[in-house]
Amino acid sequence: MDEEAMTPPAGKPLETQVREECMGIDPYECEEAIQRLNDFLDHQLTEPERAVVLKHLEICRPCLRRFTFEQTLIVSLRQKVTRVCAPQALRDKLHSLLRQG
Repeated sequence: MDEEAMTPPAGKPLETQVREECMGIDPYECEEAIQRLNDFLDHQLTEPERAVVLKHLEICRPCLRRFTFEQTLIVSLRQKVTRVCAPQALRDKLHSLLRQG
């Protein structure tokens, strides 16, 4: 992964930067791709929807940079965050309280 793709843009809001850099690309395609990035990264899109996003990322460097940055961030967070399990007694008590309504 190149360093530029992993660095968040400075100065302007990313949406403004994307619009300015996506000359020749329909801005609605960029907006749609950006809106679908989280679902894409979470594997929540259908294959046809994934194909649309992938096709856009192939031709749009600003959107690809954003995708790469967000993907790197998510992977990094998942590696650093650990799951903490509550003690069994606490879980039993919560289950009991939930059953009581």
